Amino acid sequence: MNSGTGFSAPQKFGPATARRLSRFRYLAVGMLTAWAPLLDTAWAADQPHLATVTTLRKDADGHPANAHPARMLQFGVYRTEADAWIAWKGIVRRQPDMVADLVPRVAPQRPEVPDSGFVLRAAPLPDLDPNFVCRRIVGGGGSCLVVEAAAEQPAAAPAATEDNDHNGVVTYSPDQSREMQEIERQAARLSRIAAIVPGNEARVDIGALKASRWNLCSLTFDDGPHPAVTPRILDILRNEGVRATFFPIGNVAVRHPRIIQRIVQEGHEVGNHSLTHPNMRNLSTEAQRMEIAETNRILAVSGADPVLFRPPAGRWNNDTLKAVEQENMSPALWNVDTRDWFTRDAGKIMAQVEATGAIGSVVLMHTTYNATAEALPKAIGLLRMRGCRFVTLSEWITSLNSLATPRVAQR
Repeated sequence: MNSGTGFSAPQKFGPATARRLSRFRYLAVGMLTAWAPLLDTAWAADQPHLATVTTLRKDADGHPANAHPARMLQFGVYRTEADAWIAWKGIVRRQPDMVADLVPRVAPQRPEVPDSGFVLRAAPLPDLDPNFVCRRIVGGGGSCLVVEAAAEQPAAAPAATEDNDHNGVVTYSPDQSREMQEIERQAARLSRIAAIVPGNEARVDIGALKASRWNLCSLTFDDGPHPAVTPRILDILRNEGVRATFFPIGNVAVRHPRIIQRIVQEGHEVGNHSLTHPNMRNLSTEAQRMEIAETNRILAVSGADPVLFRPPAGRWNNDTLKAVEQENMSPALWNVDTRDWFTRDAGKIMAQVEATGAIGSVVLMHTTYNATAEALPKAIGLLRMRGCRFVTLSEWITSLNSLATPRVAQR
């Protein structure tokens, strides 16, 4: 994502600044393996071996087929819906990198015919050629088939109240979507600290985590606040006894101070997600600092005191780290992406949590989609079943910090 030199500690600050910095100095953040233990299950007995399409077909106007979103990958037909999802977990286990850009779905093969079985398909993220993705999977020893998705019902359009910029709903571009997925992929390769806090080099030994029976997870919600969906999410969190971290957009939060007040009063953490949700890389250090500082000012009016900054769509550079440091804060990313920002479908959100959620997860969700609220209770239940104890992201960071190997020397 970034070739920066790191998030170096400042040299001299006053007492107040030192107090803030002490909360996050030597941050030791990381992730446990994102893949939960998966069932080793064979494909259904009647599953045929599928061949991939090897040519990029064009439509009548001469445009590449991947310019149209009506093409999907098909992996097989199964007797039950559960069989299909078990098969998907097996695919994720065998080829995690190859299917990282796919959004799975299971549907009846022939809805009008009872007991006709269920088909497992997956839609690539925007701007990805299904033919290329399928060839890649087959080349890695898997099997798939590119099929027309004309028979698929398109995803339901979000409610009108969701698609209002004043409600903090953000539409993510194909470029942003690719970068957001890359953050999740890098989390499996980077040191635990760098996976969540860019530039921090401290590490946490897996043995220390096991010995301490460390089992923390953190739910994080970006964007908004939304006047209808965010209170619904807060109701669910209160009923489930879960504390989470919210990253609101400043110019949206200014219109909904009571929601920010409620987030604070109910024991959740409020982070900072910038003032206008820009691409931070396109801004100077001064402009980036303004985005962060002005949002802090807005949130402080409602009683929030943000210490974490999440760059919009995970886009940051060295200037971002300087601006965050100047505001005595820490950057914060994630390691499990529910992709609710893309699918806006509760079933697909749950499929992502099932495939990737485990102890150590920092889960990226959004506070602006009804589908997220619909999936939330099930997601909490699943992660609890897998051993998660929920805390705010700052608490998650502080806990890992106590188990970390600090840097030998500060820059």
